Amino acid sequence: MPNPFLNVFSLIAVVLNRVLAYLDRALHYASGYILYFLFKGLKPQTHTRPYKTRNGRCYSPAVVVTGASEGIGFATAVHLANKGYTVFATAPSDAELSKIRQAAAEHADRNRSKGGTIHPAIMDVLSPDSIAHCVGHIEDVLGGDPDRPLVGVVNNAGYCMISPMELTPESDVRRIFELDFWAYISVIRAFLPAVKRNKGRFINVGSYGGYFNPPLWAPYCALKAAVEGMTRAWRLELLPFGVGTSISFFSRLPGSQGREGVTLGCEKNN
Repeated sequence: MPNPFLNVFSLIAVVLNRVLAYLDRALHYASGYILYFLFKGLKPQTHTRPYKTRNGRCYSPAVVVTGASEGIGFATAVHLANKGYTVFATAPSDAELSKIRQAAAEHADRNRSKGGTIHPAIMDVLSPDSIAHCVGHIEDVLGGDPDRPLVGVVNNAGYCMISPMELTPESDVRRIFELDFWAYISVIRAFLPAVKRNKGRFINVGSYGGYFNPPLWAPYCALKAAVEGMTRAWRLELLPFGVGTSISFFSRLPGSQGREGVTLGCEKNN
């Protein structure tokens, strides 16, 4: 059963998170346009949004979502497709793509006029060869279509470990860092040339654990703090190239709703 305290705390965090998100969005747009018009800085991006041209053609920019077979990744992929994006929803194996294929078929039946599509794709974020193969596959599917530029990558693949640091084997700590930190870097580097070319954006899925540090979350808090620091610094490096890099926090605390991908103790969960 979910912990009642965590549920209440999570609901409060949802409200605060939404307020901060809308405030951040307003400040982002206001400051962006002010800096652009006053100092001729980086013009706010609009080419990353789907739209229909006057002649009825659909402009459907492409986005890659990792770990899209369930949970946050799956919901993100479906949401983006509903908004009109061309979505490449990835999972590490063909067996895990069945849910994505079903969603893609349902979306195609209901939303033909919106232009958005879901393309299942295999990508094991822990394998450089698999990542490179997926990059090549996506480039082949897009085929240089000016109406479908690759403008975004959502780094979501990962899991949450709730475990006392003293009793957690070092191999488990290294394993979660490999999947939730180093894999983010590998995916960004692989897709960076295309996203640079199209002046797109990388979004790394963060967590309240990056700055809120409860007991038993030491490994998870450490890696999410690393993701946050890396994202903020890398953003400044990529800004001169017109590439955005941001970190996103989702509305519920890991474990508060028994979501798949949460590891309790030293239990293994792929």
